[in-house]
Amino acid sequence: MDKFVKALAMNNQIRVFLVNNTETVNEAIKRHDLWPSAASVLGKVMAIGAMMGGLLKGDEALTIKVNGNGPIGNVIVDANGSLDVRGYVDHPHVHFSSQKSGLDDALTVGLDGYLDVIKDLKLKDLFTSTIALQSSLASTFNYYFMESEQTPTAISLGVLIDVDNTCKTSGGIILQVLPNATESTILALEKRVQSLNQFSQLLDTTSLIDILNLLFDQDYTLLEEKATRFFCSCSKESFARALLTLGWEELDKINREDHHIDTVCHYCNSTYHFDEEDIKKIMKELTHE
Repeated sequence: MDKFVKALAMNNQIRVFLVNNTETVNEAIKRHDLWPSAASVLGKVMAIGAMMGGLLKGDEALTIKVNGNGPIGNVIVDANGSLDVRGYVDHPHVHFSSQKSGLDDALTVGLDGYLDVIKDLKLKDLFTSTIALQSSLASTFNYYFMESEQTPTAISLGVLIDVDNTCKTSGGIILQVLPNATESTILALEKRVQSLNQFSQLLDTTSLIDILNLLFDQDYTLLEEKATRFFCSCSKESFARALLTLGWEELDKINREDHHIDTVCHYCNSTYHFDEEDIKKIMKELTHE
């Protein structure tokens, strides 16, 4: 079971989010037939999505879009306050690696583009932030938190893809400096962050709680520990509502010529089949309007 942890550390001056989303990434690999580099990138953005979801209430949600004009195209992740996460990439069959650096996220994503974060806080308007991509996914989100939320942040992300193209481990950590943090606390944190350089290896051999203990000894307060998962809210009913937008005449034409409609959810790759009778029911709803 994938897990999310939230804590306050260093005399309540540092906010910490940790996630292990290995099962989530394996579900995404299975649903989208992701090649290793695509799995690495989507896994890291889904880890960020889960941790940012930890800042939301249950019915609030956010969408992350990364596009660096690279081979993978768009990387889209949805998350909510219940820590349900889903995501997809435009081009799942992407793989770049080297013996020195392993999977190459930068070459996969590209650097000539933007990160968009759209938050639905159940208010009148959505909140949208757009920033230019930086040299890595972690540094891009560091920059996002500084520019859009004025919060100094350190992020480490890690994904290990095994030789059989399954995810061996995936996750991330977000460390945020709170307004009450002293200069000595910030300096001490900077030294501890250096131990996260090989975060994927650390995550592969250590539990989230043990990582907290490694970083902060006993100087932290555990605020929350709960499950996160790959979950898509799509359904045949939701696609039927979307088909209403085609209008009666277009639906009638499709029914006469093709006799069916097959729809596919981008997020989870589920297919929903509408036969002639299904289409007639949708058309009947339009007749009643």
